[in-house]
Amino acid sequence: LVLPFLLLVFFLDRNSTNALSFQSPPSRISITTLAASQRQHHIYYDSSNNLHRDIKYHPEQALRIDACVKALQTCELLASSPSKTTKWNLIDAASNEELTEAELTHARDMVVLAHSEEYVSRIERKCRDSKQRRIDDGKPPLGFIGYVDDDTYMTTETYDVCLRATAMWIRAVDHALDGGQRTAFALSRPPGHHATRKLSNGFCFFNFMAAAALHAVARSGVTKLSILDWDIHYGQGVADIVRGNPAIRYASIHQVPAFPFMGETLEVTDNIKTIPIDPGTTWDSNYETQFMEQALPFVVDEDWVPDLVLVSSGYDGMAGDELATSNLVAKDFATMTRLLKERLESYETAGNRSPALMMGMEGGYQLGQNVMGGGLPEGFIETIKALDDVYG
Repeated sequence: LVLPFLLLVFFLDRNSTNALSFQSPPSRISITTLAASQRQHHIYYDSSNNLHRDIKYHPEQALRIDACVKALQTCELLASSPSKTTKWNLIDAASNEELTEAELTHARDMVVLAHSEEYVSRIERKCRDSKQRRIDDGKPPLGFIGYVDDDTYMTTETYDVCLRATAMWIRAVDHALDGGQRTAFALSRPPGHHATRKLSNGFCFFNFMAAAALHAVARSGVTKLSILDWDIHYGQGVADIVRGNPAIRYASIHQVPAFPFMGETLEVTDNIKTIPIDPGTTWDSNYETQFMEQALPFVVDEDWVPDLVLVSSGYDGMAGDELATSNLVAKDFATMTRLLKERLESYETAGNRSPALMMGMEGGYQLGQNVMGGGLPEGFIETIKALDDVYG
């Protein structure tokens, strides 16, 4: 994920607050949702995520979420669509179902559990203090702070954007667990799976997946949980946080070599399984084999039937993505989703139901039009369509 070209543009003092010359933020997309009694499957997003963005081009940008939302509307997958036959609901956590103070407080508690109070407070103070200095200087509150490493930028709103994203992941977990054949997708940014207990890196500040998993296993009725990470980069942050937790398994299938240059051996260490694939891998040339023979059996088998499966759904493994060199296509994500759900349905938990399923966005940066094999929005839509076929 190293972006050397950015270093030519930014020579930032990491302790300073820089003026922010953003383009105008995208207009908020208005979504109409159904009454609570009519809801089944939910996609959560935060229209204020654009408050975390760079002042120049960066692949981790707010347009990623905009492109996915627009693709959902175009494909008429939402419950508000005239031809809708299933029940997908797009929930804007910054608008039509705002996150409550209780949800945000609990999300912070889970982030602290995943990281530490010192880590979370340091990020919060940096954002709050930088914003207050701007206000004291008569400037707009929103400002660009700088880079915490070569890749990972921060604004005065980064803490709040990431806290809301954590709360959305937790909401999605609860929705998936609380009844029937429902599922949920947290359409959030920035990604989170690289954030370790003590280090922001790889565009990531808070580890949403780890926080959501820790929330889930703290709930009554969740004794086993599996995480499947198909982002093309190894989620070393998730592994760092959940390693040794007897209630959690984590499996990652990822390109090697690639950032973070870890997990380079096919092995199981404690409750963590790393499944490396070579650059240039396609679904037919080894990815399917590794997915079917290595990833899925670790996620669920006769000796480990989880109550909940969480998916770090990254789309940077597609051929056109600028941050990796694997060669998956959009429809491969539909195939993976169907195969995962079919396997889950072949097992029953102690509660006499198939494991619940929740997905959350990680990477995926190809937003070009008419890209051969598809880009981020096409991969996301194929995932939702596959869930629609399974759950509809």
